[in-house]
Amino acid sequence: MRLEPGRVVSSRAGRDRGKLYVVYRVLDDGFVLVVDGDKRTVARPKRKNPRHLVAHPVVAGGLGDRWARGETVKDAEVRAALAAIAAKLEEAG
Repeated sequence: MRLEPGRVVSSRAGRDRGKLYVVYRVLDDGFVLVVDGDKRTVARPKRKNPRHLVAHPVVAGGLGDRWARGETVKDAEVRAALAAIAAKLEEAG
């Protein structure tokens, strides 16, 4: 699955294993910047190796499109989108 801005991913290993993030930006060196709206804000995204991420088949409600247009997305919007997606993923099992 292709990593693109707005794609929901989770961490495979480390202290943040299982934590949901939204891809904020794909860097030229192959790494991605991810945010969760809480510890990793839009102002302070986390740089991650894509091999350490699991991509989920869902895109966070328009966040990627807004970032592509250069619009500002608030951390509260990221948190709300991730909370809704986490609930859906738990229902699906």
